[in-house]
Amino acid sequence: MTAAVLADDFIDLLSKSGLLSDDEIASVQYRLRLGHCETAKEVGKILVRNRVLTHFQAEHLLQGRWRGLVLNEYKLLGVLGAGGMGWVYSAQELNSQWKVAIKVLGKERRDNKGMLARMQLEAQAGMRLSHPNILRTMELNQTEDAYGQMYYLVMELVKGITPLELYSINKKIDWRHACDIIGQAAKGLQYAHDQGLVHRDVKPENLLVRKEGTVKILDFGLAMMDENDEEFTMAMIFGQDRVGTADYVSPEQTVDSYTVDQRADIYSLGCAFYFMLTGSVPFPVSSTGKKVACHRRKRPKDIRSINPDVPLEVAEIVKKMTAKRPDRRFPKASFVEEAVAPFAERQEIQFDFAAVLRARIRQAEQHWKLKRKRPSSDAISRVASSIAGEAAEAKIDTGLRDDTQLDEQAKKSPHRSLGTDRK
Repeated sequence: MTAAVLADDFIDLLSKSGLLSDDEIASVQYRLRLGHCETAKEVGKILVRNRVLTHFQAEHLLQGRWRGLVLNEYKLLGVLGAGGMGWVYSAQELNSQWKVAIKVLGKERRDNKGMLARMQLEAQAGMRLSHPNILRTMELNQTEDAYGQMYYLVMELVKGITPLELYSINKKIDWRHACDIIGQAAKGLQYAHDQGLVHRDVKPENLLVRKEGTVKILDFGLAMMDENDEEFTMAMIFGQDRVGTADYVSPEQTVDSYTVDQRADIYSLGCAFYFMLTGSVPFPVSSTGKKVACHRRKRPKDIRSINPDVPLEVAEIVKKMTAKRPDRRFPKASFVEEAVAPFAERQEIQFDFAAVLRARIRQAEQHWKLKRKRPSSDAISRVASSIAGEAAEAKIDTGLRDDTQLDEQAKKSPHRSLGTDRK
């Protein structure tokens, strides 16, 4: 749909979308004098300016795409980010002001049994956990759109950035702040371990830091319940038993991911700690095979040779967390929390959340376009480059802030993983 389309057509699509009831539409038309508008673009601008619609919603409707803006009882507000499964959106319950985050399996991954299994496992683990340092999962739900059945996770809405993004913005993370982040993550992991769960994929990208300094652990999609048979299911689906992320995976997990215990998470958290203190992954080598070999047989470069500001005691904590043999590590995550506590300092952080979202989306688009994994050792430069170039990019509507004008560039956005379509 182009801007030249009549205003009535836009109103018709708005009604079909389910974003507003017919009574609400009639009220808005009268209150905002929409009868004087001639084009869909005029109507869209007025509705965004008066906070009836978000940029994201208005642009979808201007393109003639009305399906997928409402998922059962939730209306999508804007884009929060993207990942291997699909897109993450901010959303609001239709009959209240309650806002949530919704993770949607992209239409190109709906038939991928491995991805669906991981989402189901993430939901099962997330709904089982309730802790201040773990992102809450409320439900796994499904609906249908033009492409068939689709699944989505409803989660707690957290406006935060990862340590990777924090490092790329500030070019460093104060070692005291790093200790606080790790201490909070260890506290959340201990709670999960006490519930019989091992995360299996602890890394900077799976930690969110809010502006006031609170940390949330994300993505329990590989944290399988011991009493069920999901381990066998995952092994059959993925065709192998080594899951995790190569830059942060424990040595024992590279051999058999299904018999590891909480000490595997401690190792991975130690690798994340190493990154926060140095700006480098422990083994910045080119291939997954080389990374795995290094985790099994080599020690990373000494932290203090890279960052002399780090106290020897803190460097020794990381060294113990990343010991090759599990029995030489801290036996529990709570011990890590206790070890870093004397050095930890809660710090507020400043960031432009909209710029961070643009960087995330650019990376996701590049990742999917090239159909290959982003090299983790080059992750910092990629994020920094993305954020540095954000001034030339269109605004991405999160649905979490006030907006006053429509964004013409949003029409170029490829966010069609919801299965929206043209009329």
